[in-house]
Amino acid sequence: MKFEKRHIKECIQIFNSYANAKEVVFKPLDEERFEALFCSDKYNSMGVVKEDANGEVLGFAFGTVSEIAGYISYIGVRKDVCRRGFGKELFSELTEAIKKENREIKRLDCIFYNPCQLSWFVPNHEPHDHPGVPGVYMKGSGYEFFKACGFYDYAVQNAYYMQLNKFEEREKIKEKKEKLNNQGIEVCFFDKEKHTGFSELFENIKNEGWRKSVMSRLDEKIVVAVKDNVVIGYSGPLSVSKGKRGLFCGIGVHTDFRQYGIGSVIFSELCAGLKGMGAEFMSLFTGDNNPARFVYESTGFELVAKFSCMRKEL
Repeated sequence: MKFEKRHIKECIQIFNSYANAKEVVFKPLDEERFEALFCSDKYNSMGVVKEDANGEVLGFAFGTVSEIAGYISYIGVRKDVCRRGFGKELFSELTEAIKKENREIKRLDCIFYNPCQLSWFVPNHEPHDHPGVPGVYMKGSGYEFFKACGFYDYAVQNAYYMQLNKFEEREKIKEKKEKLNNQGIEVCFFDKEKHTGFSELFENIKNEGWRKSVMSRLDEKIVVAVKDNVVIGYSGPLSVSKGKRGLFCGIGVHTDFRQYGIGSVIFSELCAGLKGMGAEFMSLFTGDNNPARFVYESTGFELVAKFSCMRKEL
């Protein structure tokens, strides 16, 4: 049946029974956060519930709908009635609701494009949390559930983490920095009165999303690599969340300079800058085959979780 607001408290109890027992990586929800995630008018969210004969909630499922795909946000069943097929019933009912909303949809996705983003605790490093999941946690029971429902893996996202109080510039980074200086390349903070070529960098790396996020924030702290005062690489802008998580928007290097080791030096400077701004930790994710992972690993980041981007063709 269709989710109604009278179901909220029971749904929260189901969700938090798994979160508090550390059986999922998700951060527990309160009523305000539940409504913001699942009942918001900001995106096309829909939910279904399964009730028993007494009207008590046995499980619930939520998803969202875009022009090209349906997204599965969450499916949960009360612990005492697990393995009775209710999860698959909820999935089927939610799928029908999504198809009814947009009959042009040809697939269901569990991926970071879903506007309903559940926060998750970094495994073994609570209370540090990340604001959204990039897919299905591969060590959780949900992964096998979605496999059984006909989903397949089409990408793997690695989640990385570092406690910034442990961060120190590595010797290899110092050596790379010195080598870059000898080649006339400096890594520093962006100075709009001195440095040029930022917009042209984004044309080269072909990322309009980064351009929009960065070019409107040039007064903030941004780490750049410059040669003859022309920007050839960047990371930032730097900021710190209320939870003391260090934030930045992307890292990119001009295609003509990608064999110089610039990315790892820029990123090391970024970490030092965020530590100086009071950030306690950083968490991020990147594709399993993305070369950026080597930048994070060379800086000392720890691989803490793997998430599968999953898809089901309709």
